[in-house]
Amino acid sequence: MSTERRRARRQPTKLWRVPVIRTHRITPRMARITVGGPQIDDFVGAGTDENVMLYLYEPGAELPEPLTLESARTAMSRVRPYMRTYTIRRHDPETNEIDFDFVLHGDHGPASKWAANARPGDEVIFVGPSPAYQPNPDADWHLLIGDETALPAISAIMRALPGKTVKAFVEIEDAAEEQDLDVTWVHRNGVPAGSAEPLVKALADAEFPEGRPAVWAAGERQVMQAVREVLVERGIDRSSVRPATYWRLGHAGS
Repeated sequence: MSTERRRARRQPTKLWRVPVIRTHRITPRMARITVGGPQIDDFVGAGTDENVMLYLYEPGAELPEPLTLESARTAMSRVRPYMRTYTIRRHDPETNEIDFDFVLHGDHGPASKWAANARPGDEVIFVGPSPAYQPNPDADWHLLIGDETALPAISAIMRALPGKTVKAFVEIEDAAEEQDLDVTWVHRNGVPAGSAEPLVKALADAEFPEGRPAVWAAGERQVMQAVREVLVERGIDRSSVRPATYWRLGHAGS
C-alpha cells in the first residue's frame, strides 16, 4: 500500500448505542444527525476518513439485551439490520458528540429514509470506528476528490492538514448544495449522479501546484476509475491514485 493510503492502527471493534441529540438540514439534500452522551465517553476517534457501520433495525425489532457486538451478531439469524458504512463528519470528545451527514434521496435507501425522519431521542446503533487515512507528511501538496458522499471525509481530512497546500474538488448537484468549505465545487446541473463528465472535466482543466501530491479520492466506482485515468494523464503517478468506491451506479445504496 502506498504511503498516501496509510491508515492508523485499528482499534478494537465495539458496538455503540447512542441517542440522537439534534438534527439539522445543512442543504436541501443533506441532513446532519448529531448523536452523543456518556455512552461514547470512551470512543477514540482517529480523524480524517474514519467510518462506522450503522445497524439500522426495523421499528419494533426485538433486540437482545444487553446489546453488544457479539449478541447482535448472534441474533442476526432472526433480527438482521440494514448495515451501511458512514464516515464520521465530526467527533468532539469534550462534549461526547458525533456528527453524521446523510445525503437524502427519498425513501430509496434505509439510511436516507431514517435520516430524513430522525428526531432527538431516537437511537443510533453503530459498530467501529475503522482505521483512518493518514495524509503523507512528505507530500508537496494534497489533492482531495469526491462527490457529496465523500464530503464528510474530505472535510475531516482538510481539518487534519492545517497550513498545508490542499486542492479539493467536490461534485454536487447545484449551488444550493454548497457548504462553508474551501473547495472547488463542481455542479452537475442536471447531469445524472454517477456520470464521470463533471469531475473529469474539472480535473482536466484545473491548475495544479508544482510537486508531488498525496491523493485521496472517493465516490461512485466508475467515476473514480475515470478520475484516476485523468490524473495519470496529467502526470500523477498511477500507484499513488487509489480511489475508494463509496457507491455503485445501479446498485442499492444508502
